[in-house]
Amino acid sequence: MAYDSAAPDANDLATKGEAVEEWLDLRFFRPIGARIARAAYPTRVSPDQLTLICLLVGLVAGHLFLYDSPALNAAGFVLFIISDLFDSADGQLARLRRTSTRFGRILDGVSDNGRFINLYISLCVRLVHGGWSVPGAFALALAAGLSHSTQSAAVDFIRHAFLAIGVGRGSELGDAADSETTAARPASVLRRLAIGAYHAYTARQRRMFPATWALVGLAERGELSAVARGAYRQRAGRLLAACAWLGQNLRFVIVGIAGVSGHPSAMLWAALLPMNALMIALVLAQERATRRVCALIGGVVAPEPVGIA
Repeated sequence: MAYDSAAPDANDLATKGEAVEEWLDLRFFRPIGARIARAAYPTRVSPDQLTLICLLVGLVAGHLFLYDSPALNAAGFVLFIISDLFDSADGQLARLRRTSTRFGRILDGVSDNGRFINLYISLCVRLVHGGWSVPGAFALALAAGLSHSTQSAAVDFIRHAFLAIGVGRGSELGDAADSETTAARPASVLRRLAIGAYHAYTARQRRMFPATWALVGLAERGELSAVARGAYRQRAGRLLAACAWLGQNLRFVIVGIAGVSGHPSAMLWAALLPMNALMIALVLAQERATRRVCALIGGVVAPEPVGIA
């Protein structure tokens, strides 16, 4: 498949929406990712292939944190940055070619999870080599990994809900009945596994944010007034800055510092304690803001929360 060598200008590359992007993403990862996307645009390189490059580089980066060497840990940190640049480029290339798909978003999520699962396994092994008991190291790594997964789901939902409700465009939450994710017989085992993981992911978000999920549905059906959207922007927009404290960029910084300083468990404890506390506060604040908007517009019954899981 050939592509026009004249790629659109960088300004045409859509971000997730400036309102929900982190400062470092807008000023570093997105601009360099755009350069990679423009370089790949006239070639046969696909967005999914960039995602796989992101995953492979990220796997090598995580493996380097298995070792006690500060130099190898620093190299791992640099490779995580490179991995994130490709993570930014894959979506931009898809938007350049207008080939964004639900499966591409799913594969991107699988890549992110794979990078961090690999990292947590490496940190677990390193703790055991450093004198921790196997059960103790495994329990800490598992608890931190599950916490990280839940935190990422929460942040992703808060940001995309803001785009769906407050902005009215740019959200990738989509309809749960999307034909691409509910096809009776997907083309491959990989696709079936990825779609299954995606359904589990969105189901967890629905459990965490029942009121906001209901409001997203109204917004996507065009049933929210401009007044309601404005009220949501005012109340929920205050939470977006806090999402950066649970974001990927900060995690890479923490793991880099923890590894180089010889305290690998610090990354795990950070995910388990302060980040979990912040996530719970964010979930409660998000649902509270949504319920207040529902009360303002009237006639909308916001589902009761069913817990964070």
